[in-house]
Amino acid sequence: MQKKALLFCFLIIGIVPYLHAQDIVKTIPSLNVKPLFVGGNLVIGGGAGSFQFGINPEISKRINDYVDIGAATNLFYQSYNPTISNGASGTSTRSFQLGSGGFVRIWPADRFFFQIQPEYNWTWSRFKDRGTEGVNAGASRKISFGAESLLAGIGYGSRSENGMTYFSVMIDLLKNPNSPYRDGFNRADPIIRAGFAFPIRSKR
Repeated sequence: MQKKALLFCFLIIGIVPYLHAQDIVKTIPSLNVKPLFVGGNLVIGGGAGSFQFGINPEISKRINDYVDIGAATNLFYQSYNPTISNGASGTSTRSFQLGSGGFVRIWPADRFFFQIQPEYNWTWSRFKDRGTEGVNAGASRKISFGAESLLAGIGYGSRSENGMTYFSVMIDLLKNPNSPYRDGFNRADPIIRAGFAFPIRSKR
């Protein structure tokens, strides 16, 4: 009889905290709602013979109140056509970039986050001499290459079960000269992005 009573007591001791924890989770919506977000950002630019267009679709998952994880894709196209006059030489370019990677956003405060994003980008470029004189007139060449990057930076935004908006500034911490985020002197260019996302699934 005493053994049964002790066993019953141990069961009660073990079950009560579990039930209490379930009640706490039910009363805190931020711990109970973890939507899957789909969104990204758009880049359009140009001028003086140049044109740029890019999209960065992404999908992310809220792990808890402080951490999001996700995957992102880069699609970017740019072209440049020099102004040719009096037989002068000039080179037109066409480049297409495709990249993919994953990211982690850590929210230590309500609206501020840190982001780490490893990714890999492939680039295909075509160059053509637009001059009408000289041995290289009309000549063209193609190159392709790939490069890994590790983006890191800070951002400002808001997120809830109804959607998310953000603004971030990052740099590439690696020093691969083929990275699309480094200039001709292999210096890191700032990566400025602003975007939005909306939930496609919400579990309550």
